[in-house]
Amino acid sequence: MIASGTLFLYVASMAFALLYGGFRKNLLYYLCAGAMAAGFALQTAGLTVRWIESRIIPATNLPQILHATAWALVALYLLFGTALKNRIVVFFLMPLVVLSMLTAQLIPDLPKEPKPFFYTAWFVVHIALLTLGIGLFLYSFLYSSIFIMQDHSLRHRRQPLALGLPSLEESARWATRFLLLGFGVYTAGLFSSGLYGALEGKKDAWRPGMLEVAAVAAWLILGAAIYGWVTAKLNPRKRAWLVVAGAASTVLIILGILWH
Repeated sequence: MIASGTLFLYVASMAFALLYGGFRKNLLYYLCAGAMAAGFALQTAGLTVRWIESRIIPATNLPQILHATAWALVALYLLFGTALKNRIVVFFLMPLVVLSMLTAQLIPDLPKEPKPFFYTAWFVVHIALLTLGIGLFLYSFLYSSIFIMQDHSLRHRRQPLALGLPSLEESARWATRFLLLGFGVYTAGLFSSGLYGALEGKKDAWRPGMLEVAAVAAWLILGAAIYGWVTAKLNPRKRAWLVVAGAASTVLIILGILWH
């Protein structure tokens, strides 16, 4: 019931976001933000209840990770929304949130055999950092995509899209900020697992699997994207494509979870 209610509120928020993109009325944005906040509150309550009942943070399989990713995307918007200034980002954000929720609903939520470290604070920190890192990468992806859309219109001497998108400078600035912040958070989450293994884990009981390989591969691609963004003598458009490729590499983690 809680998951269905959350999905309903997020779909309502998406509908208002799409209408806001077309009509640009403040009332539509407030309705979008209200439904989003209500969905977030309900989802947070549901995740908390499930966590208390099982004593394990609900992020141990793919459907749960997708739910957590949707939660992180909304949480980050509620955190950074006023700083972003341009409200039109909800036009792109809410379909991504709903897609994550719908995909989670369609995949069977098969219980995973509990492991001892699932019950530790290490695991909570690990999951929280990784999920927030992925959320930040997706924001970088959105702003880089907006940059590419704006740049394409200008290079072909077309009128800017009626959506009232952020300027090229603003899009590039936020894409960079989210990429750098996300990389730091994701790196901390990635190495928290290794630190746990070094300090408390049993060396003979740990074997790297597909998930670990995928997570490290995504980290390397993102690191290369950041290196290219900072040092390479590329024009802004090529840099934006580099950020899109880097942020999109987080899909490797999803593939890793599928085969984990």
